[in-house]
Amino acid sequence: MRFSPSERPAARRHPRARCARGVLSALVAVGVALGVAGCAPQAGPSDGGAAPTLSAPTSASPLWPDFTPSPGPKSGRPTPTYVRYLPVDKIRVPKAGVTALSAKTLLERDPNVPAIVQYSVMPCPGADCPMRKPVHRDLTGDGRDEKVVAVDLPRFDRTLLQVYWTSGRTVRPILIFWGPLGLNGDTYGRDLLVTATGDAGRYTTRFHWNGEVMAAVTPDGATGPPEGLAPDGMGPDAGLVPDTAPGPDTPTGTSTDTRTTS
Repeated sequence: MRFSPSERPAARRHPRARCARGVLSALVAVGVALGVAGCAPQAGPSDGGAAPTLSAPTSASPLWPDFTPSPGPKSGRPTPTYVRYLPVDKIRVPKAGVTALSAKTLLERDPNVPAIVQYSVMPCPGADCPMRKPVHRDLTGDGRDEKVVAVDLPRFDRTLLQVYWTSGRTVRPILIFWGPLGLNGDTYGRDLLVTATGDAGRYTTRFHWNGEVMAAVTPDGATGPPEGLAPDGMGPDAGLVPDTAPGPDTPTGTSTDTRTTS
């Protein structure tokens, strides 16, 4: 078969053009398939890359690990001996315990209380009564409430705080604390917190029942006598006296009212 000159170029180009169009169509189809595959969500677990490096928690690093501090100086004070306060005279403890007893009667018959305090509570109850309303709290953990009594004495610029406790048929104070006038108190669990403002500013004393007494808790967790000061001329002596208990004829004077009792 012979082609005219005008037909030969068309005959030669036709197969190539058809081949080019086929290749182009195939590339477009592959591209579309890849695009669809890239947008499709992956099924199953996938590798998220390497996990971040974990670091150990921060801990203290001593500057001088081999240094041993020398022991602190000893105070030289002997271990205090806590002596019982005298029991309250002529008091019959009811079944309800100390909460059923009159705070005024307890103070008036308590040989540990100065006569001036007993005289001051004579107007109670009444407008001139210096005694606050008694508060009942279980401070010893025996399941029975103790009676907390406070008497404000502006003449001496002091407040007397006492905690009464019963044991069998006996009632006695387990804490007598003299503080600045207007001292206040809180309970923290079974502990008693007494807050007052003195010459050194505002301070709080914490008292804890140790099985025998309401003892002051020091910052290091130990217990010791409270630091409340009784006014001048008020007795009986309420200081911490080893192995003795004051009687009605005990000399009076300024003292630290720190003697606690079981």
